[in-house]
Amino acid sequence: MSEKRYYWLKLYDTFFENKTSKYLRKLPDGDKILLVYLKFQLKLLKSEGIFVYENLCDSVADEIALTLDEDVNTVKLLLAALDKTKAIEYLNENTFMLSEMQDLIGSEGSSAARVRKHRNKYKALQSNTSVTSSNGEVTNLLRRDRYRDR
Repeated sequence: MSEKRYYWLKLYDTFFENKTSKYLRKLPDGDKILLVYLKFQLKLLKSEGIFVYENLCDSVADEIALTLDEDVNTVKLLLAALDKTKAIEYLNENTFMLSEMQDLIGSEGSSAARVRKHRNKYKALQSNTSVTSSNGEVTNLLRRDRYRDR
């Protein structure tokens, strides 16, 4: 049985303040380009931000547009902007990496998620027992007070 792997993309609260995001938003249709950038990052999670051009289409931009189901002109603008802001690092002629993604990727296997869930459940049960035991002390004090009055 193969283990499922879960991935996530961390976005810092300064995401819209970094130079790449600011530059993308200033372009014509900048908000759309920024959205395509996020979509592209999500698509590259499993490969740790690395894109390999497989020559399925005439150009890298065409292939990315096909992969993302986005307009090729938007993808061309995105790639040009990422190149200009040095957010792309070329590994060879058919492979590049989104530089910023290395710090933004997180992942865990399904067994790790299951263990974490179990530990959280166990912690919740432990914290509940301390509350319950303190309730017992209050109950005992109340009982003592009742018997004194008699």
